[in-house]
Amino acid sequence: MAIIKLKPPYPLAKPRALPVFDFQISGVLPIPKPTRRRWQPLDQVLDTRQSRRDFKAPLTFQQLGDLLWYSSRTRHTARVAGNTLWSSKPSPSGGGCHPIQLLVLQAPVLKNKLLLYDSDHHVFGVREVPNLKLISQSLQEIDRCLETRNGTVIWFVADLARSAARYRNPESLAWRDSGVLLATIGLVAEGMRLECCGLGLHDILSLKRFLKFNQNVFGVGGCIISGLVS
Repeated sequence: MAIIKLKPPYPLAKPRALPVFDFQISGVLPIPKPTRRRWQPLDQVLDTRQSRRDFKAPLTFQQLGDLLWYSSRTRHTARVAGNTLWSSKPSPSGGGCHPIQLLVLQAPVLKNKLLLYDSDHHVFGVREVPNLKLISQSLQEIDRCLETRNGTVIWFVADLARSAARYRNPESLAWRDSGVLLATIGLVAEGMRLECCGLGLHDILSLKRFLKFNQNVFGVGGCIISGLVS
């Protein structure tokens, strides 16, 4: 097995603002306000967390919104050196760059669309697709790795321009961010008594081709989420 060694990232002496990838969002879908919850104690969540993959009960739109709010929302932003953007979210990120965007497939609403989570405003951007065949083909690709059944897919897409604005050799940061983001989502899902399992699949090739990713944009995994654990 070949091991690819990534160069260590170094902060740039002069950070620079770089253009980020345009997902060509055509509309906005509001998300319900987050539910006030009585959370399980952290030690109990850590003790019971495990990968769950039955995916029998579909998520509700409220559950999906709550999951993203508690795991992935933007809490604070600031403009820092070189007019680059620093953000604070529940999950840590190298330099506060947060290069990973969350694309949602088979959401509880608009299942024939791609949804992009806008963490700054807690809404979904809607990306039109030419036909249902593309969504079906994408889900078939995922099923070869892990059967989605009634689950909702959250695909992690890294845009290195967000990290390259402040780091040289930012590639490894995207993979580290992916791991801690998956852990954060997994713990929130466990606290909400939702089923969650990480995906070994990095890219969804049919969607990657459709969205016309450039060399700085690539999939870094994701997860499947479904309704309440019995």
